[in-house]
Amino acid sequence: MALRKVLLVFTAAALCLGACSNSGEGKRAAATAAARPTVSTPAAPSGPTVSVPPLKLRSAPPAGGEGSRITWPNLKTVGVPAGRKLKPSGPITVRKRGAVIDGLLVRTEINVVASDVTIRNTHLIGAGQWGIIQRKGASGLRVENSEINGDGRRKVQYGIVNHGGMLTVRKTHVHTVANGINTDHGLIEDSLIDKLKEFPGDHVTGVQSNSGPAAGLRLVVRHNVVLNPVSQTSAISIYQDFGRAHDVTIDGNLLSGGGYALYGGKGRFGRSTNIKILRNVFSKQMFKKSGYFGPVTAFEPSGKGNVWSGNLWAETGKGIQP
Repeated sequence: MALRKVLLVFTAAALCLGACSNSGEGKRAAATAAARPTVSTPAAPSGPTVSVPPLKLRSAPPAGGEGSRITWPNLKTVGVPAGRKLKPSGPITVRKRGAVIDGLLVRTEINVVASDVTIRNTHLIGAGQWGIIQRKGASGLRVENSEINGDGRRKVQYGIVNHGGMLTVRKTHVHTVANGINTDHGLIEDSLIDKLKEFPGDHVTGVQSNSGPAAGLRLVVRHNVVLNPVSQTSAISIYQDFGRAHDVTIDGNLLSGGGYALYGGKGRFGRSTNIKILRNVFSKQMFKKSGYFGPVTAFEPSGKGNVWSGNLWAETGKGIQP
């Protein structure tokens, strides 16, 4: 059945869509920002919020999806479940393997130095370089049904930043930060990342990787809504700041905003490989080209194993070519 034109309704009520740092890692993040030139464009408006009705795709559904219909993550499906009472807490450092943080309202940060930690049903209001960090040497962090945001006045550079091993983020709302999730490997799915906020000198990205994943791992970003109201940098970025990009799958997401909605992996460390950009829906609601300049840049069709397939415009259902 032909895909009919999808009406994207501007309404804040329908979706709402709002609402022990390590010095070496801080320097690393600063170096990343310095290495990537700022996109020089007029300041973007903060932008209205977007409510997106279910959308029928002509292509196959995302793996693990809901059949041929995609129901986009929204405030009823992400974040702390309605009615859940939260216990106030200051900053937390998790040192016990397998620890579970459940039902807290945390101020400043959650610093994870142990493996197999779970954070769920938790609201974190961050300040500083990150909200949640998984440190080098730790692995297996899971963040589920949680909300991570800044207060809009004090800078939060990253909602979640991963310097360790495997990371899983599900059904989580990340907003009012400069960068939503920074990881080179892991699984991000069924989540909402929006209302990104630009502070002086920042780059602004919903999900970003800075090099290829660690040996034996990959990065999968699947069935998320990522909206960047700022005219730089992206909704999702696959970068080569510290190494060659490879083994990344971006599948079945709704994307809009930034300079380009998607950066596809091309960079200075060599030709990207096994970059699969599949069945994503690009909206024009943040900017008329999806991103300020366009929907996608830096994808290398000639890279071994690279695939661009089934990516559509939300408004028309027409295919997008990189």
